[in-house]
Amino acid sequence: RIQISLNTFESLPEPGSDLKLMTYLHVREDAIQLFGFSDDRERDVFLGLISVSGIGPRLAQTILSGIKVTELVSAIAGEQTERLTRISGIGKKTAQRLVVELKEKFTGMGLLEDVQVSPQAPALSYMEEEALMALMALGYKRPAAEKALRRVRKTAEAKTIEELIKLTLQAI
Repeated sequence: RIQISLNTFESLPEPGSDLKLMTYLHVREDAIQLFGFSDDRERDVFLGLISVSGIGPRLAQTILSGIKVTELVSAIAGEQTERLTRISGIGKKTAQRLVVELKEKFTGMGLLEDVQVSPQAPALSYMEEEALMALMALGYKRPAAEKALRRVRKTAEAKTIEELIKLTLQAI
C-alpha cells in the first residue's frame, strides 16, 4: 500500500501498464508507511517538506496534492506565502516557515534552477474563492478555473457568487 499525491495519481499510466515510482519509507514507533512519487523531483520536494518542523509525511503529501511541484517550488522561490496558504492545512505561519526553511534547502538541492518566479497574482476575494470551490466541484481543474475567474474579475462586476460562477462558466 503506497500512499501517493493527487499529482502522482494523475500521472499514472493505464491499468496493466508498467509503472515506476520513486518511494520513501517512513518508520515510526507505531507504523510503517510507504510513500510513492512519480519522479525524483517530487520525492526531493517531499523530503524537503518533511524536514520542516511541524510538517509530517501526511501533511507533505497533502501539500503535494494541493499544488504541482513546479508551482510549489516557484511559490517558495518567490516567497509567495499567500499562494501557499491556499493549500489545505497550511496557515500563514506554516507558509512563512516553509519559505524560510526551504528556499535555502531547495537552492542547495538544485531545485530552484530553471524556476520562473512569476509576479504574485492578486489574491482571490472570498466570493471568488467560493466560486472557485464550486467550479472545482463541477469538475474544472483549479488552474483553468482560477484563470477564468481572474479574466472575469477584469471584465465584469459580479454582485453574487451565483452571478460570478455564471460569468466564469461563460469565460471557460
